[in-house]
Amino acid sequence: MVENEFKVMLTEEQFDKIKSMFAWNKRIEQTNFYYDTAELSLIAAHITCRVRRIGEEHFLQMKLPNGAEHSRIELEKPLGKELPQRLSASELNELAGRDDLPDVALLGELSTTRYVKDYGGAEIDLDESRYFGKADRELEIEFTDEALARALLAELRKNAGLQQSGDVCLGKVHRFIAEYKRLS
Repeated sequence: MVENEFKVMLTEEQFDKIKSMFAWNKRIEQTNFYYDTAELSLIAAHITCRVRRIGEEHFLQMKLPNGAEHSRIELEKPLGKELPQRLSASELNELAGRDDLPDVALLGELSTTRYVKDYGGAEIDLDESRYFGKADRELEIEFTDEALARALLAELRKNAGLQQSGDVCLGKVHRFIAEYKRLS
């Protein structure tokens, strides 16, 4: 699957403002467990490797570069109810259709409360994430219709007081890794 999205970091006030603007279709509690080598070689190659837990189920997910600024290839495989401490190179390479990925180990977790709103050719995701004792807030607009997504983003910027610069902020994994490095 190809993932196209805009991301914007939010203050708590902006988060609350956007949350009050919509009747949300659903609220999801999920935890991402991030994996990499000790040298963080996947992150250096712009690859995200995580296991996402939703309810009692775990899913191995990888995000790979797709050549466009707002686009990544996202792959997924169900794992069942057990959280692995390590993932083998063979398992990662099989999922990604590659032969150059290494064994990786669990680095830590990031838990998110996500509010989801379906919006025609876009989905609005309003996230509050917690990791290493911190919390941050983010707006994601995942889209199939880029024009609609840009118009929606402009409307949200106007009505919630969002900054006008940039459509991409550091993703969850990069914020997680920055804090991981700071604490290591």
